[in-house]
Amino acid sequence: IERLGRPAVTLITTAFEVAGSARARVLGMEEHPLVVLEHPLASKTGPQVKAIAMRIVDQIANGLVGGR
Repeated sequence: IERLGRPAVTLITTAFEVAGSARARVLGMEEHPLVVLEHPLASKTGPQVKAIAMRIVDQIANGLVGGR
């Protein structure tokens, strides 16, 4: 999506942080913003996911507009 000129942020859990960073580097996108969430995410309840989202919303917004 970024290569099409649209800002993007990748949400990734701690278990995949190293792999996500490596993938971005291989694709020549070292500056691509990653927002790292606690792992696991799939077992969280709806209210827990909402609480996580509220904690990271600023990181997501900054990744979409920051430094551009």
